[in-house]
Amino acid sequence: VIPAYSAGTFMLRAEDDTLLDELKQRVLNCFIGAATASGARFEYRWEGRMASMCSNSTLARLFSQNMESLGRKMRYSLPFRSFASSDIGNVSQRVPSIHGLVAAAPEGTIGHSPEMASAAASEMGIRGMLDGATAMAMTVVDLVAMPTTIMKMKEEFRQKCRKSSPRKP
Repeated sequence: VIPAYSAGTFMLRAEDDTLLDELKQRVLNCFIGAATASGARFEYRWEGRMASMCSNSTLARLFSQNMESLGRKMRYSLPFRSFASSDIGNVSQRVPSIHGLVAAAPEGTIGHSPEMASAAASEMGIRGMLDGATAMAMTVVDLVAMPTTIMKMKEEFRQKCRKSSPRKP
């Protein structure tokens, strides 16, 4: 059976924006090749893009210290790298940012699962949310009290994150 029409939606992920641009071209070439080989007409459009995360180490250190002062053992060093897609990547290209992780479920719980949803609503999940919010507030107080740290954070951002303007989809 050869359908008269077919469509698909695909999401691409890469470690950074340069690699994503290369991957997009390679995938597009595959689609064009398949359409050419089968004699099909091919149309495509790129939609929203989530930029790669540009973590600010200065900000991450402050947040980590505050989490530890609340009794939280920092398991991952910040900045933490992940292939997860989030709009915080887009934000991090405009202002100094971090994407802190706080345990809200027992280790080994699969994200985006019914078990994770239950754990997030449990005492452990609520404690994680409160500790994360408290550490963020403490980090803001630290920044207000230490103008030289703000200058260091901004300089790191200029050097590391503002090398090029965010890319279009």
